[in-house]
Amino acid sequence: MARTDLLKGVGVFAVVVVVIVAATVATGTLLSDSSTDASVDAPAYDDQLLPTAVDDGGSVGTPEGDATKTVVIDKSHGNALSESEMQPLVDALVRDGHNVRFYTGGSGGTGGFSGGISSGSSGLNATLRSADAFVVANPASTYTAGEINGIDAFAEAGGRVLMLADPVNPSSGGQSISIPNPLGGTTGSTVTPGQPTNLAANFGVSFGAGYLFDMTDNANNFQRIYAQPSGDSSLTEGVDRLVFDDATPLATSSDSTAVVESQDAQLSSTRRGSTYTVAAKTGNVVTVGDTNFLEPASATVADNDVFLTNLADFLVSGDKEPGAPEAAGPSTGTGSGSGGFGGPPQPGTTPTVPGNDTSFPTGNGTSP
Repeated sequence: MARTDLLKGVGVFAVVVVVIVAATVATGTLLSDSSTDASVDAPAYDDQLLPTAVDDGGSVGTPEGDATKTVVIDKSHGNALSESEMQPLVDALVRDGHNVRFYTGGSGGTGGFSGGISSGSSGLNATLRSADAFVVANPASTYTAGEINGIDAFAEAGGRVLMLADPVNPSSGGQSISIPNPLGGTTGSTVTPGQPTNLAANFGVSFGAGYLFDMTDNANNFQRIYAQPSGDSSLTEGVDRLVFDDATPLATSSDSTAVVESQDAQLSSTRRGSTYTVAAKTGNVVTVGDTNFLEPASATVADNDVFLTNLADFLVSGDKEPGAPEAAGPSTGTGSGSGGFGGPPQPGTTPTVPGNDTSFPTGNGTSP
C-alpha cells in the first residue's frame, strides 16, 4: 500500500473518532443540564381516584311483635325475583317465628317452587284469606280484576301489601292493559312487563319506565344511587342513607306518602335531574321502585339492613280481619272452590322454612 493512501486512511479514522467523542460529550452535557430535576415526585396513581368504601357491616334484624303472622310471597305471575334473592327478608321473618309461604298457583295438585302462571284469581284470593301480608315483586303477567279486587279487600281489612319492581327492560314484551291514572284524569293504556302496574294503580302509585342514576354522588357506580328518608315514617326509623341499584321512580297520588327519595338524581328516559320518590306508602300498602336492595349482597350496605328490618316489621304488624277477602260467586273471580291455607287443599301453595332449603308441600299450610 502506498504511504499516501495509508495516511489518508488514518486521517479518516481520526476524524470519525473525533466526531463520536464530540457527540458523546454533547449528549452528556444535555443530560446533565441543571434544569432537569431528578427528584420530581411522579406517583403512579392518584389516590383520589380510588373508590370510596361504602359501609357494609350491617345485618338485617328480626321484626318486633309476639303474634305469629303468615306472609305470602307471590310466585304465580312469573315473578322475576327468586327465593334466594329475597333470603335476607325471609330469614328475618322466619327467625322471629313467622310463616313465609310462596304462592305458585298452578293446578292439578302440583305445588312447590315450580312457579307458573296462576290459573285464576280464586286460588290467590282464597290463599289471602289465611294470610296477614302479601308480597309482589317483578311480575311477568298482569293481575286479573278479581285478583285486584281481592288484594284491595285484603288491604282494606288490615292486611299488609308490599309491591316492588325494577325498571322495565325496553326490549321486553308485555301486555297492553287499561288502568286508572293514579294522579287523576282519564284512563289509559300501558305496557307493563315486570311491573304490577294495574295493581299499583289501584293504590294510587305508578312505576317509572327508566332508571335513576347519579354521575356525581354515588356508591361507586352511577346506577348505585343514594337515597334518604322523606319525612318521618316508621319505615325509615334509624335510616340515614340507603343504596339502590338500578332503581325506578314512583309517581304517587295525594293518597300516598313518599317514604324514601333520591335527591339530585337523573332519570335515564329524560336526563332530567330532580328529587325522585323511590318508596311510598298508601294505607296498608308500601311500594318500592327497586328489588336489588333485598339481595344478600346489598342488604347490609349502608342502612339497607335497617330499612329491610323495618319492612319486615311492617309486614307482620298489621291486624287483619279474619277471612278477608270474602269468598264471592264465580262471576267475580273470587270463588270459594279452592281453599287457602286454612280451607280445603290448595294446590300451588308451598310453606317453606328458608335457610336450609327445605320445603313442605302441603294443602293446609302447616309444617310437619
